[in-house]
Amino acid sequence: MATAQGDRTPKTLEERGFHIIDVHAHPFVKGGYPPAMKAMLASRKYTQPNWVGKSGKGTLDDLKAEFDETGHEVMANDALTHGVKMQPVGWDATSGMGEPPTSNDFVYGLWKEFPDAFFGAWGSVDPWQGQNALLEAERAITELKLIGLKFQQCTQKFRVNDRRFYPLWDLCQQLEAPVQFHIGYTGMGSGAPGGDGLYSMTYCQPLDVDEVAADFPRLKVIALHVGEPWPEVINHVAMHKTNVMRETSGMWPKYFPQCMTYDMNRRLQDKFIFGSEWGVFKLSEIVKQWEELDLRPGVMEKIMYKNALNFLGERFEKCGLDLSPWKGLV
Repeated sequence: MATAQGDRTPKTLEERGFHIIDVHAHPFVKGGYPPAMKAMLASRKYTQPNWVGKSGKGTLDDLKAEFDETGHEVMANDALTHGVKMQPVGWDATSGMGEPPTSNDFVYGLWKEFPDAFFGAWGSVDPWQGQNALLEAERAITELKLIGLKFQQCTQKFRVNDRRFYPLWDLCQQLEAPVQFHIGYTGMGSGAPGGDGLYSMTYCQPLDVDEVAADFPRLKVIALHVGEPWPEVINHVAMHKTNVMRETSGMWPKYFPQCMTYDMNRRLQDKFIFGSEWGVFKLSEIVKQWEELDLRPGVMEKIMYKNALNFLGERFEKCGLDLSPWKGLV
């Protein structure tokens, strides 16, 4: 897990006065291998060049050992300590990467194991699996009552505006289940020759989301991450489409592009939802850096919970989630 310089302490829940809703947390814990471990190894060596793991050689087994040594309670306790209602995300890139998924049953199990820490969970399906993908999507949404589906197009190797995948969006729209789409640069494969074979820009373009949101106006879409090199483009997509929201994970807040902080302080203050990308970024430092941003009064509360409740509240209720922590705040 990445760490920031120092171990600075953010405000406690009592000092802050509200629980944070985190819509994008990777369950990088025992049993939660992502379906891109080889690409993750490359990015680990790129971002932490001195990392060598227990073997001293920085192998895939070393990386897996870190997952195996991180119990489920570590993620849950981190959420509880910082007053964050965390939503673990599934990830199925079986066809794209040839590795087993972070399954819907796994994230569902985390939610049920620690219901005070985990505020529901997001599923995922492999879009290339056709009818099986549709069946699994329906099971995840209607039987497991997962909030919606998360997609990482770079590792899944598809574009969301490809009409072959429109039955998925049609199903989600019919079931009133939101989706999360990865936008822009991915850290997967960073620093490896050829980016470990991943097309980091091809599959994750914001104009793809613009098309899907137009063609499925009742489908709620969360555009994940900062969206580099297109943060202004995805800002405008969110501004134009009421069914598209921006999400904030994938970058330390102190490095957010100026256009992003400018718009979240002004015309798009109702269009951003908090995500931590737990497992990649240290939660305490993410929250601390948010506290240090120059935000106008009331904007922090909108991004940290109000926008999520306004955009996803009906779905949260259908999933049986307890909204009482925010009673009287919205």
